[in-house]
Amino acid sequence: MNPRDIITIDVPLFIRLLEYAREDAQTDMDLHDVADNIISLASSGKTLTMDDYVSIVGSQEDIAEIRMMQVRAGIIK
Repeated sequence: MNPRDIITIDVPLFIRLLEYAREDAQTDMDLHDVADNIISLASSGKTLTMDDYVSIVGSQEDIAEIRMMQVRAGIIK
């Protein structure tokens, strides 16, 4: 059982998540969603790896679609 709010990720995933936060996340809500997904996946106590990336942030197609919807809604430019 994983203690509440403890996550374990490997270094490649950590670096990619930092890149996502800097380059791809458009809103604070994007980061909150990523955090929720990480906490949920880490609840089993396993170390998260790049194999978990798409489950955490979605595919590039998902990111592009969300960005397009945000532009259409006037949320971002």
